[in-house]
Amino acid sequence: MIQGIQITQSSNADLVNSIWLIDEENQQARCLAAKSGYEADQIVALAELGEYEGRQVNIQAPPVREGGQHLNVNVLKRETLLKVMEARERIEKGEASNDDYNVLSDNAQLTIRVSGYAVRFNSLTLEQQKDVITRTFTESL
Repeated sequence: MIQGIQITQSSNADLVNSIWLIDEENQQARCLAAKSGYEADQIVALAELGEYEGRQVNIQAPPVREGGQHLNVNVLKRETLLKVMEARERIEKGEASNDDYNVLSDNAQLTIRVSGYAVRFNSLTLEQQKDVITRTFTESL
């Protein structure tokens, strides 16, 4: 059986507040979200997590059909939004490089939730983008 956990205490600071799917049968853990040190969807040996304290996280999935299941988890880093916003600022100032245009192109479909509505991040004004970043991300829980 696979269970979801949030690590609340660990000697490894990269693990604190991270969220994992634990597969005891195969002795593996799949990272769903971590501040640093681990990437989303990274699979590690369960032993690599070491000793930790955590809490169970309910993982909801649709009913199993044909032996499979689906889990939709969106994880976004503050750095991604900042990179997109800064590229747009340089473009609007006329100081853009090809990399700036590539960043906007690569993230054209980047969608976020604002007050219960889904909106493309690039469609927001720079002021709104800054406000989203300020309100959404905190340094610690």
